[in-house]
Amino acid sequence: MNIPVDWAIAGPATIVAAGAVIALLVDAFFPRRTWLGSGLPSTAALIAAGLEMFRLDHDIPPATFALSLILLVGTLFVVVASNVMNFENSMPPGEYHFLMLSSAAGALLMVSARDVVTLLVALELLSLPSIALVGLRQGDRRAIRSAWTFFLASVVSTAITLMGISLLYGIAGTLDYEGIGEALRESDMPDSVVAVAILLTVIGLLFKLGAVPFHMWIPDAYLGAPILVAGFLSSVSKAASLGALLTFLAIALGYSYDTWGTLLAVVAAVTMTIGNLGALRRTNAIGMLAWSSVAQAGFLLAPAAVGVGTDAAIQYLAVYVLTNLVAFAALAVVLRLRGSTDYDELRGLARTDPPTGIPLALAALTLAGFPPAIIGLVAKYVVIQPVIEAGETWLAVVMAINVMLGLAYYLRFVAVLFDKPEGETYVSPSPPFSVRVAKSVVILGALGIVALSVWPDLLLSNLP
Repeated sequence: MNIPVDWAIAGPATIVAAGAVIALLVDAFFPRRTWLGSGLPSTAALIAAGLEMFRLDHDIPPATFALSLILLVGTLFVVVASNVMNFENSMPPGEYHFLMLSSAAGALLMVSARDVVTLLVALELLSLPSIALVGLRQGDRRAIRSAWTFFLASVVSTAITLMGISLLYGIAGTLDYEGIGEALRESDMPDSVVAVAILLTVIGLLFKLGAVPFHMWIPDAYLGAPILVAGFLSSVSKAASLGALLTFLAIALGYSYDTWGTLLAVVAAVTMTIGNLGALRRTNAIGMLAWSSVAQAGFLLAPAAVGVGTDAAIQYLAVYVLTNLVAFAALAVVLRLRGSTDYDELRGLARTDPPTGIPLALAALTLAGFPPAIIGLVAKYVVIQPVIEAGETWLAVVMAINVMLGLAYYLRFVAVLFDKPEGETYVSPSPPFSVRVAKSVVILGALGIVALSVWPDLLLSNLP
């Protein structure tokens, strides 16, 4: 029996999955266990997947191509920055890279899926390695507890999604996105039945995205996981979930917009509000970014909720992923050198360690949408504009209020970074090579933010 394989969809994900296996084998047989041993094949696999994607670009829909590119670049950023954990005996590098690339392969399949079976398999391929990554640090009881919480929440959401898929199959008689869309357009089922089927199906994606009320695992998982794993969850995992949700809504549920549009708008409004309120009182940078990522999920959902904002959501997502990864990578360096990411420890970081503190401040200003990080302001405009044009004034007002709420804690964080440090701060005269690699990645990411601020068309003209 021949099973047709669309390599435009499966090719990049297969290369990344093969890279995961090679990284594990190299680590197993490499005489000296370092991050370089498994990190090099992981990096090579991600670059090869990107080249394969560019080779097949004419066969890949523009939105899928843009989302896949965001996922690959985000994963590559995390893999290189993870060198900051070199020589941490509690973190096995081979298993780390294997799980990271396996999860990335699932993310690539999610945004390329065109039927719900592939979507569900890809969702689990993304989720299960992510859960293992959260609890990977040996001997860390908090990490194990966070992974267990993450696992339980993931299992429940997957079970609910399966019920939704079963209902959709009962209504449509097919699992293909386009077939479901056609069947829903011609179905004589009561709207309430269709609404329940749609709601149950998208719950799994809303869970991974961190939308309210499926957000409670996020603060616990981010604080228990290694910082760059938290960065991966907040950027690559979130991007895959949003991409899969946008594709599913556009192809399978486009005709039934009246059934889910208002509900998704309410979810977006509540998500950004609760996320911002949760971030207001945090005095730990990781905790603040965890709640901030919940709020940003609301901004990402808002244009999708009005049915015409797919392009805006992707453009906002690209800025968010880059900025968030710069922030998490900078905090990983801080944790390695200072042992804490509490505000008291970060006070004056931009003065005492400018290569780490200034990119971190720039990332916070971009997330806030506050000058001089112009690209953050442009991204906020891009994501609010389709909401206003669609006539959803109430949602636009909620978004504007939440931009103000975000300013309160982001600017407070920036003020801490530029504050006068208390007492003498230890600065290593010669940090380890692995830390210098991570700092270089942080600076490179910050330069990307500066370039986009000077030339926003670089992003807006090259993404759908």
